Amino acid sequence: MKALLLNCSLEKGCQETETENLLDQAAAVFQQEKVDVERIHLRDFQITFGITSSLDGDDDWPFIFESIRKADIVLFATPIALGEQSSIATLIIERLQGYYDMKDKKGQQLFYNKVGGVIVSDHGDGGSRSAAQSILYSLGMLGFTIPPQSSAICTEGDPSNEQIVQTSTNLVNLAEILNFHPIPVLRRRTL
Repeated sequence: MKALLLNCSLEKGCQETETENLLDQAAAVFQQEKVDVERIHLRDFQITFGITSSLDGDDDWPFIFESIRKADIVLFATPIALGEQSSIATLIIERLQGYYDMKDKKGQQLFYNKVGGVIVSDHGDGGSRSAAQSILYSLGMLGFTIPPQSSAICTEGDPSNEQIVQTSTNLVNLAEILNFHPIPVLRRRTL
């Protein structure tokens, strides 16, 4: 199995951030569970705005999309700024919306049988629960499966990583279930 960790921090990847530290904790859980981990610090890539699967222009979206497509688990990590998730988190959700009507070879949405979750780094600005709800709702609408306790809200300076351990563990457990028992293709019923 493979987990993709998306750092949605607005800081460049060369700078240490609270968001990156929280992802370190999640990565440790995934690695302990023998899950391959890929990390992408999105601020370091050029991503064009738009709700479409293809845009004119030269950007890094194909690389990012391919990583999402190959992952069993996709974990967003975002800081809170002025009570909102980062603009990068919103940008990625918008780009994924461009694939809403696309189907895989089985006729299911592209993101079926993938598990989604979110870590929110809250520096006391508020809005962390709203940001987590927004991201998880969007992922669910796009076809991702959302496990119970699929978000971890972490305040600055909180040494406890219990929420991250629980969220990461739940993501792994549900991904394992879906690997062995994928969501079946919908069969049309006749009345």
